[in-house]
Amino acid sequence: MLKANPHPLPGLAEGERELLDLVLEVCPALRPASIVYRSRTSLVVSGELDGTEVVAKVRTPEWRRQSLREIEAYDLFDVSPPPVAVPRRFASDREHAVLVLERLPGGVVAAERFPAAPVPDADLTGVLDAVRRLRGWRPDVPASWQVDYRPMLDGVTARGDLDPAHAAAVARLLERAGPPREIGHGDLVLANVVRTAGGPALIDWASAAVFLPGADLAQLWLLLGEVPRARERIDAVAAGPGVPPAEVAGFLVNLTLLLYRERRAHSRFTDGTSRARAARLDTAWDLVRERVGAVAP
Repeated sequence: MLKANPHPLPGLAEGERELLDLVLEVCPALRPASIVYRSRTSLVVSGELDGTEVVAKVRTPEWRRQSLREIEAYDLFDVSPPPVAVPRRFASDREHAVLVLERLPGGVVAAERFPAAPVPDADLTGVLDAVRRLRGWRPDVPASWQVDYRPMLDGVTARGDLDPAHAAAVARLLERAGPPREIGHGDLVLANVVRTAGGPALIDWASAAVFLPGADLAQLWLLLGEVPRARERIDAVAAGPGVPPAEVAGFLVNLTLLLYRERRAHSRFTDGTSRARAARLDTAWDLVRERVGAVAP
């Protein structure tokens, strides 16, 4: 059982004490215990609520809008329970950007964004099964959840980062994919997958949205390039024999845009590990470009 610390928690800066005050205004019975995460945009603390271990998330004022999607996701879960395990919600407040959730007891599948160590087959199977079930979920969602891909592709093209032939091929795939129609987690790093006794649970739903087919699979493909056989298994699900052409098109559009964003981010890094990863991302970019050209000549 967690032991409560006096409020404010030791080591909190002035702005962080104000954030914790908001949490306690929304959930007065919470007994804060420790800081889990802090940044310029948010504070996450662990604690106890009526005998249950919880985590409380709160955003800084200028970033409060980013917390609304996760609160919306939990509103949706209340109406239409998701086909994957998620932490229980105990309290939330849109105005204060506060969300208090069950703290799941298991560890995450991998702490690193780009896992270098092998991911056990059982874990990868569990993650892919969770994605499969999530892809088939069709609850009613607000129109604001729909991702608009056209401006993203137009922006990439306008910056000159796609040559005309490549840009035209991706545009053809975008048309072939049809409208966004799959609810996706939107930030499916393995640090957002918790091992539990009942199987994997997905946490941190702040990027949930309605995507073109295969968005979560595309992110896994990008991030698990160093995990043996991971891309092969993901390809079989997302673009293998029997997968409808519109779904293959959606997967490749998602993969192109995600790879583009990741390569731009890595272009700013100078450390050796990041530069080595940037080279691998360049190789992946060339491979995906060939696949796009082959599917949409």
